[in-house]
Amino acid sequence: MEIITPETRDDHDNRDIVAASPEMFKAFWPEVRGSYFFRSRRLFLDFMRAYGGRIYFPRDVTGSRRPFILVGNWRSRSDITAMWHIKGEGPIKRRLVTTAAARSFGSGSDAFVTKPLAEYEAEEYGKWGFEPAYGIVLFEMQLRRDPVKTEARDGVEITRYKKKYLGDVLRVDTTAFDDFWQLDARTLEAIATTCYHNVFLLAQRGGEILGYAVGGTNGRFGYLQRLGVDSSHHGEGLGGALVRQMVSTLQNMGATSVMVNTQEENVSAIGLYLKIGFEILPDRRQIMRCIPRDLEPAR
Repeated sequence: MEIITPETRDDHDNRDIVAASPEMFKAFWPEVRGSYFFRSRRLFLDFMRAYGGRIYFPRDVTGSRRPFILVGNWRSRSDITAMWHIKGEGPIKRRLVTTAAARSFGSGSDAFVTKPLAEYEAEEYGKWGFEPAYGIVLFEMQLRRDPVKTEARDGVEITRYKKKYLGDVLRVDTTAFDDFWQLDARTLEAIATTCYHNVFLLAQRGGEILGYAVGGTNGRFGYLQRLGVDSSHHGEGLGGALVRQMVSTLQNMGATSVMVNTQEENVSAIGLYLKIGFEILPDRRQIMRCIPRDLEPAR
């Protein structure tokens, strides 16, 4: 028997969109398994419990065809709600999105953001009151048979991550990114376990952690998931050394191509990836944002 939690704040036209109770979360795991943000059942349930995770679905649809939307905090930001997964098309998709956004505002969120969307999806959300927040540039590097050359820096050692360095990595991350993009421990763990085979590298000098890179492979496809360098050490070649070491490692793991992305406004990262040999792909991604005054009334 399904247990349904009534909403404390509901719009009259969407009373059939209901929230899943915590007892129901496990039933949605097969649907989100393998998605970018939820590689393991433990991470999924931890997120739902500790990061304001909520699932909405239409009460009158049951079984495997049931559409739903999964939302929760944007990383450690309780003032921003993010859409992490959605299943549904057409009018029901719009109703799920606008209802989830309206209810997040009713719960105190100042903004509602989407996951990175393809351009055609972003246009769809634009019709519902969302506006572009961040453009994402996609890069790819095809790997030839020749080994990728790594790059040594005086006194800098590239090593594997150990859990004792978690605090150092988060400190570096805080200096490297603005508030919106900074990671918390849970999101870092999720990113570091995204692929089937994962790599976590550190750049350190004299025991001080100066930068880090997270990547991995899914078969022949390699991914650089995250790169961060302490802002006080920018311009010292640490980012290039980490990227080259990561690409070399992924190549040795069997990758024949490597993909990475960064924000459109991150000019230094774009220049770095182009210099190393990545090429910009024609497809881009867009994170869309909605604030209470812009939300289309739910229909």
